[in-house]
Amino acid sequence: MKKFTLFFITLLYLFQIINAQLNPSLRKLFSAVLVGEKLYIYGGFMDNENANAQKTPDDRFFYLDASISFDTSNLPWRAIPDNVKNLPLGSLSSVATGGVAASNGGANNDSIFFFNNEVAKSVSPVLSYNSLDNVWNTQNLSGVKPIGRNQMRAITDNKGKVYLLTGFDFTVQGVKRTDGLFVCDTINLNCVIKDAPLSRLGYGVTLLPNGNLVYMGGGDRNYVPISDGFKVIYLYDPINDKWDSKVTTGNIPPADVGITTVLGLSGDKIILFGGNNGDNNNLYVLDTTNYEWYVPQARGKGPVFKRGEHCANVIGKYMVVTFGSNGVLQSKYRSSGESDVLLLDISNDSEYIWKTSFDPTPLTINSTPSNSKPKANNIGVIVGLTIGIIVLISILSISTLFFIRKYKIYKNSKPIPTPGNVLNNEEIMSIPSDYELSHKKFETLR
Repeated sequence: MKKFTLFFITLLYLFQIINAQLNPSLRKLFSAVLVGEKLYIYGGFMDNENANAQKTPDDRFFYLDASISFDTSNLPWRAIPDNVKNLPLGSLSSVATGGVAASNGGANNDSIFFFNNEVAKSVSPVLSYNSLDNVWNTQNLSGVKPIGRNQMRAITDNKGKVYLLTGFDFTVQGVKRTDGLFVCDTINLNCVIKDAPLSRLGYGVTLLPNGNLVYMGGGDRNYVPISDGFKVIYLYDPINDKWDSKVTTGNIPPADVGITTVLGLSGDKIILFGGNNGDNNNLYVLDTTNYEWYVPQARGKGPVFKRGEHCANVIGKYMVVTFGSNGVLQSKYRSSGESDVLLLDISNDSEYIWKTSFDPTPLTINSTPSNSKPKANNIGVIVGLTIGIIVLISILSISTLFFIRKYKIYKNSKPIPTPGNVLNNEEIMSIPSDYELSHKKFETLR
């Protein structure tokens, strides 16, 4: 009994350690990568810029548990198992040199690839973290040596290719460049650089359903906003290696850097959030069917201060905004009582809703065309319900038949011995399992 009690206490202690909630430092210019139901946070500038803060593993790399319901006043930040021992801080570019860029990768996009900047010449340019095995690896990509910085937005397509648009002067294979797009294949482990018609930092990039990438906003190498960054947007077609530009109309957002863009759930809207300029509006939407900007309807208590240099990810029906700053040198949202995480329900294009509670229930998107007749939908529902009722009745009938037979057998059988009785080699009737019932193995009981 004592051994069992000790084992239970140890197990409970380990469970508490693994699921312990963290209280992470404030940060900006970091990476947020969604893998499954975990939103991993890495790096960024802290509110406590000292050597100890920069070397605290559990404050450099951790995750938000999106598998459970939570309120933004009590966030489920989680420590990564063995993170203090495993996190290779010495092999990742420090924030003082420009940090890293990170995005999904691997065969199932279940790994996180970290791209070091050009200053870190003594370390591998690419590392990866396998979220399933909790293992770090050095990746040797053939081709050109990629460059990543925390002012670059890395994005991964459905084929495991990571795209990194540059915004500064750099040298690749002895050639000096002022622009370029790194394309890194995280499955075949190679990297190439493509020409690009723009050079940006602090920009927004969005992957469309057709596989094209949309770049907008951001600033030059000095982080000065591009004046027409939202009026003229750029589309890259990876399949045909082709760039195109579009002139947008409508309520065009003012020039800005430190923004984020995500794809709306309908697949044809790009949601722009935040930035560093003095504009008080946090939200704009670009309709990609006509390239027209508008300010969406949004209710609920939104952020008091505009955030920039944050991250935004779509999780279920929410745009999840994490951390950020209020202007380049200020981070005052915490003092106003705002959470490090903002939730915007984007399930309805006609009206978004700011929320303080997260519901992990999987979102079901209605893909029925808007011009479909309601009658057809009703017929589908009726047919579905009818089939469901028939199946339920069949299951109940089989279950009833089984229990009747089991009762008859029970009446004619000998009493089942209690633990204190001696079995004396008496034959004990076995009770069929659910698996046996589903495979009709109970027929032998007849």
